Amino acid sequence: MRKQTYKNIEHIIVDDGSTDNLDDLVADYIASVDYEVKYIKKANGGKHTATNVAWDNSEGDFIIQLDSDDEFMPDTITKLVDMYRQIPDDEKSEFWCVTGRCVDQVEKKLIGEPYPEDINSMEVSRAKSIADTISGDKVGLMKREMLKNLRYPEPECVTFVTESRLWSGLTKKFRTWYSNEIVLIYYINENEGNTLSDPPKTQQTYSNYSYNLKYELENKELYGVFGVSLCRKVLLYAVYYELSTEEYKAKYSIYLTDDKQANLLLMILRIPVKLLKNYIKKRWNVI
Repeated sequence: MRKQTYKNIEHIIVDDGSTDNLDDLVADYIASVDYEVKYIKKANGGKHTATNVAWDNSEGDFIIQLDSDDEFMPDTITKLVDMYRQIPDDEKSEFWCVTGRCVDQVEKKLIGEPYPEDINSMEVSRAKSIADTISGDKVGLMKREMLKNLRYPEPECVTFVTESRLWSGLTKKFRTWYSNEIVLIYYINENEGNTLSDPPKTQQTYSNYSYNLKYELENKELYGVFGVSLCRKVLLYAVYYELSTEEYKAKYSIYLTDDKQANLLLMILRIPVKLLKNYIKKRWNVI
């Protein structure tokens, strides 16, 4: 953040119940910069709750999020603001964000496939359709006014709510400006090939998976889950639910709202999943 070439920013740091020396680090950081820094401490509740707090305390026109295991390029914010300025003035109200791309910290290679060079000049539905097939992480500069009435739910027994819970609705209503500009270094564990913030596969992890997949299955039209994909996700959901914590299972029913066919399939699948639970835990290395 200190290296950013764009200085008209407020930096909101949310301490989500950390137990290290973050207070000292932040104090030194605040003393070394000439832009506003808001430091907010809260009890640990997961990234989704920290995001809600940050958004509630933001005052800028745009929001960009930086996770603790990622790194901005020095010109990240400058590039993203310049992308927004490329949008014709009479079309700006149609867009909710602009997105750039990420590289890994080892080989500095693009994560995923590049967007087609002409994607922003395509018909809107075609551009969205192609963008949905492009793998790899993206970084968005989001209009704060679009997020005004959006907040992550904060369910009990759940420590992570997936970003798609909010983005799916926004991407259907508004446009996105796509760019292959590299704006973020995405740090991975070189030995394991996953992000540094990936949690161990605990029962809590599967409670999170179960909650998020249940929402997706209950909103199939929004997520485009049908046919073979639906059957596969119902099976995964049955497994995730069985691997969840007892507290989670006491709080939430496995069954979906208003979906008799999926619930019938869940009833059938619960028997073999329960019988194979210990095997699955060992196979998937569930702690």
